[in-house]
Amino acid sequence: MTNELLRIDVGHLCSEKKTPNGITAKELNALSSKYEKPFQEFQEKLKAGQYPITLSLEETNAVKHYKTLAQQLSTRYENVLIIGIGGSALGAKAILQYLKGPFYNLEKHSTPRIFVLDNLDPVLVKKLEELLDIRKTVLIYVSKSGSTPETAANFIHFYNKYREAGGNVQDLVIMCDPGDNGLNRIAQRLGCHHLPIPRSLPGRYSVLSCVGFLPAEIAGIDSAQLLAGAQQMHQAICQLPAAQNGLFALGMALSELANRGRKIHVMFNYSSMLFEFGLWFMQLWAESLGKKNSLDHQVVHTGTTPLACTGATDQHSLLQLFKEGPADKVFGFLKVEQLPEIVLANEFPSEKEYAYFAGHSLAEQLHIEQLSTEMSLVRTGHPCYLITLRDNSPACLGALFYFYEALVIFTAQLWNINPFDQPGVEEGKNITYAMLGREDYASSRPQHTQDIEKHNQARKVFKV
Repeated sequence: MTNELLRIDVGHLCSEKKTPNGITAKELNALSSKYEKPFQEFQEKLKAGQYPITLSLEETNAVKHYKTLAQQLSTRYENVLIIGIGGSALGAKAILQYLKGPFYNLEKHSTPRIFVLDNLDPVLVKKLEELLDIRKTVLIYVSKSGSTPETAANFIHFYNKYREAGGNVQDLVIMCDPGDNGLNRIAQRLGCHHLPIPRSLPGRYSVLSCVGFLPAEIAGIDSAQLLAGAQQMHQAICQLPAAQNGLFALGMALSELANRGRKIHVMFNYSSMLFEFGLWFMQLWAESLGKKNSLDHQVVHTGTTPLACTGATDQHSLLQLFKEGPADKVFGFLKVEQLPEIVLANEFPSEKEYAYFAGHSLAEQLHIEQLSTEMSLVRTGHPCYLITLRDNSPACLGALFYFYEALVIFTAQLWNINPFDQPGVEEGKNITYAMLGREDYASSRPQHTQDIEKHNQARKVFKV
């Protein structure tokens, strides 16, 4: 696997014999012609840049600016506080964890510590306040819409603290849709760094833009390599014919299995460095594919539920359910081929439960445990696929991001839905805006107040 970035194995998504809610290899082969034309249409649109994810591939020149800005901030500040939520935070967290590890902030290094505030939690905010010297901390505020209420509230709080401490507001970084909104006006008024997120690029697809690239550069990660991996994946998806294309094979099989009742898509990551990637995947998959209406306005209620877990840890928590519970899941295994070589010594040779570890490495054991878990599930009749990343490099991660973004879009095309909107999220936002007194939502507040009273009256509370 020297030159390739990813290896996609779909051989165990189908079986030789009929299994509950499964599909045989013969059935899948017979169905492949049904999917080839939609896939060719998808390839042509992707090649022509008709999907917004291709906007990420145009970031080559902007990367130079991100590098320069990252260097400026790194020399002036000890801490960076990224304020975002959902797609405005998950991608950056996935990059930092995969390439720098979860203990990055504890290391002694020349780059700033990086903290991500991605929830509206007063306890979390208070803990950050106590930890950070705000005078030595620069804020990066990320909001695609410019008005996300949780992020806006957190920014107002920390901006106030930053300004009161005498911070230079021109060093602040604001990332936002370039449209006419309050956040862009604030950025202009402050005269701070302002990085536009491409208007057509939804937040959950924005990791391969300034949203992910600037935090990467601050941490000393070459974002050009992330982009190169995505570009290599783009070329492979566009150029390889269906019979040789891993995205086609996986998308076709997942769609058929969903039709047959496999409604939960489990991502089983055999690397702790992929934990945050799993959370990024869950938002991408759920928000893009969970839709009530089709493109021709039919009620369809599409979607499979994403679930991310970590191997080998979750072999001891979730595997019992996965193997012997309902036959409603598809399992995607992710593993990293090249890992640090940590060989175990021959300690406790007289004890059979410990002696056999001598000479084996942790990487060898992790790979064996991934294989044994996969085989155990396949033998029980559960469909599994495996994606192997070459190493913990920016190029491999960039390719993986782009692969799943493209897979989601192809799946949405098969299901005739829009993968770029999120109407189910808007109602909760609108209630929040109205009840907090946002001026342009004032007219709906009386109705929301009445609905809330009715909702609360229906509660049935037991006190302890």
